[in-house]
Amino acid sequence: MTGRSSSRRRFLAGVATAGAAAIGGCSGLPFTDDGARDEVPALLPSDVVGSVDWPASPFPVTVPESLAETHETRTREMLAEVPAEPNLPNAAVASAIGGDRERALRRANAEIPDGWPVDTLAAWRRRREDAAAVRGEYRAATGSDDAPALAARRRAVRDDRGTLATDLAYRAGSTAEAVLAYEPVESLLSECARYVEPRVTYPADPIAEPFRAGEAVARVERARAAVTDAGSFRQAFLNERDEPSPRWASLVAAADELRGSVIRTRATVRERVGGEEAPGDGDLSGTVAQELYTAIDGRVERAVEDVERAADAGDHATAVVEAGVALAAIEALRGAVDEIRDGQHREVPSETAVRSAAERAKSAVREAVETSDPLATRLVRPGLEAVEYVDDRIEQRYGSVRRTQAELAYVDLYASAVPAAAEFVRERLE
Repeated sequence: MTGRSSSRRRFLAGVATAGAAAIGGCSGLPFTDDGARDEVPALLPSDVVGSVDWPASPFPVTVPESLAETHETRTREMLAEVPAEPNLPNAAVASAIGGDRERALRRANAEIPDGWPVDTLAAWRRRREDAAAVRGEYRAATGSDDAPALAARRRAVRDDRGTLATDLAYRAGSTAEAVLAYEPVESLLSECARYVEPRVTYPADPIAEPFRAGEAVARVERARAAVTDAGSFRQAFLNERDEPSPRWASLVAAADELRGSVIRTRATVRERVGGEEAPGDGDLSGTVAQELYTAIDGRVERAVEDVERAADAGDHATAVVEAGVALAAIEALRGAVDEIRDGQHREVPSETAVRSAAERAKSAVREAVETSDPLATRLVRPGLEAVEYVDDRIEQRYGSVRRTQAELAYVDLYASAVPAAAEFVRERLE
């Protein structure tokens, strides 16, 4: 049995007993030089990390291609209403609107990176928002007052969102299927709620404040796009199911149980890592070990916050997914501390070490999804995003060697923990 396999088994046992065993042996770490993290970025070859192949989408139904087509059509229609060189009395405003239109059109024509269909739709919602802002700016600058129409549109979007949220019921063939089917729906409903609120009000004098008018219009356009996608996702899923049963009660119970497991496990980690004296094995300042520990520690905190936020909002499918992410992150933290205590991650950062770390990270991601388990596939997403992030950062000639190596070591640890986290979550759903 490998060390990683043993860790994953201890992880499952630890979470089941309030997390006490999952971090056995953790200790404080001797970091003394906080300023060492602010190092000057060093250039790395653009191919040092490389891309990672995304697995098939875990969403349990095919997302209709018509959704992206609708967004694109709407985006281009709105941009077509704005001339490339607006003829306005205020030359500065005309130039700014023309520039906004050019940027929005350039984004609309750009290729969308490979990913899951939900990500493609997210990209088009942002493009649609950009186009709506440009159109709103132009209409305001030319004397059109869209305040009454915008208020009515906002009310309609809010009503549609409320109707969909009330009728959610989490109908599915199983609780596990409900999690994967309704997490993106909940995410879209949350997106709609954020954008439909009048945090940016339409100005009383739109000619004087065309860009504020454009922003107000764009937010409602984004909210409309989100709630439309949410309803379409749910309907596409239900259309492929024969009389699916409501899974509300079992999903709520699982989300509550998993939230408790996450909170208790995180609390034990905090106590063990922060409450003991640092081991007498030298100062880790400026090492990959320090960067790795700091990065994973922050991810654990954010992951736990995401669980609590989703649970408090009543987004039960999202809470389950975020709990799985948090548990994998906690296990990654435990594994990182074990490896650091064993003397790992203390070598001088280098291009060769980064290449090796990248291969280990991508291998761990592949292994996490090799059984085609959709829940594990969903949970591994933070690892996929992290690899893409460091690859993009290197392409942009930004980011230190040490930080890059630490990020990739995190992906290795996190992705290695995903199968056990998925197994534990699935047991709570059955």
